[in-house]
Amino acid sequence: MAKKLSIAETLRRTSDQLKRIRKHVANGGHVDQMQEVDALVGLAKEVADRQLAGVESPADENDGFVQDDEDAKD
Repeated sequence: MAKKLSIAETLRRTSDQLKRIRKHVANGGHVDQMQEVDALVGLAKEVADRQLAGVESPADENDGFVQDDEDAKD
């Protein structure tokens, strides 16, 4: 059985595959469809890249979304 991939590796592979999809559509003579492909596949690639950056960056774990006890009381 194959080893389970980390979330970072999964996102990296997803981003690479989405890049290839866009390239295949463009190289396949479907230039008229590229606007739609860029709108959908390009957005998916951007989201995957952002999530990957978040996973790989040593940012603050709370990132401003978790309230401390004093904020929770208000």
